[in-house]
Amino acid sequence: MNNNTDKIQNDLAVLFKNWKGFEPEKVEMLPHSGSSRIYFRFSAVEITALGVYNQNNNENIAFISFTEHFLKYKLNVPLIYSIDLSKNIYLIEDLGDIDLLSWLNKSRNNTSFPETGIELYKSVLRELIKFQVVAGKDFDYSNCYPFKAFNKDAIFFDLNYFLDHFVKPGKYSYNQQKLTTDFNSFSDYLLLEENNFFMYRDFQARNIIIKNNQPYFIDYQGGRKGPLQYDLASLLYQAKATIPEDIRIELVDFYLQEVNKALPVKSEKFIEFFNAFSLIRILQTLGAYGLRGLVEGKSHFIESIVPALSNLALVVVKTDILNQTPELKDLLKRITANTTKNES
Repeated sequence: MNNNTDKIQNDLAVLFKNWKGFEPEKVEMLPHSGSSRIYFRFSAVEITALGVYNQNNNENIAFISFTEHFLKYKLNVPLIYSIDLSKNIYLIEDLGDIDLLSWLNKSRNNTSFPETGIELYKSVLRELIKFQVVAGKDFDYSNCYPFKAFNKDAIFFDLNYFLDHFVKPGKYSYNQQKLTTDFNSFSDYLLLEENNFFMYRDFQARNIIIKNNQPYFIDYQGGRKGPLQYDLASLLYQAKATIPEDIRIELVDFYLQEVNKALPVKSEKFIEFFNAFSLIRILQTLGAYGLRGLVEGKSHFIESIVPALSNLALVVVKTDILNQTPELKDLLKRITANTTKNES
């Protein structure tokens, strides 16, 4: 560890002592993921807690305020034990290390999708609706960061992220003016859908922890006001989860049945927009895989590119709005030209 990391660990140890009244017996620094946050696990007298350092104070405020709101609705999010935002640190409940993706990989038999996985995903979708609709009814969006809503600026940010970190490094050719026109058309189309719900933003299996066979949820500090379909797409089109298309369809149908218990949703219109939001989510993740994988060399992100391209090939065929955005459609078809259609 460097001097700065040592200081963070010491500050968190002091926070732990102030919280419990005694020092931790064991400290373990957790591996880095895709974020800049630093995590430590503190253990003492059959008590564990995660110490978190994040130099981005706006994210810290978002995470803490969101968590307090979700806990009011008894959602499965980590308890917050102690906070010192003057040092950008806080202590939260330790939910363990088994995320939904690792659970899924261990449960697979000869790479087939386990029946127990379908049931677990259904329980996750029930909880998602609670985030979006139930807790979303009186959600305070003032602490959202960096965007308070999935508006045109946020959509263009994701499209340009894909362009800068995946298309340009891949040396794919395109007409800048025509592509910008298509980005505008695509954004305007997405904004036609109702977007007055809580949008988790990064609702994927690595951010869902399985504890006592129940799903718990983390890393929602990027949440904002948005549509229902985006989070559903984030979960079902996660590259490394490789959910078979027939099961994906079953889970979308299940989501529609459940969400209709909370508010009326027209299935045909929902699916049309679901395909479009799936597209922009996949493009955003490809931008992340390009930056974190191809540029920064992180293996997990590099390994995610091929299955993400398989998902992209599936969605391009199903997204009707692409017929009105010819430059974007041509670019995506060339990107997926050598991708085998995912039939698994």
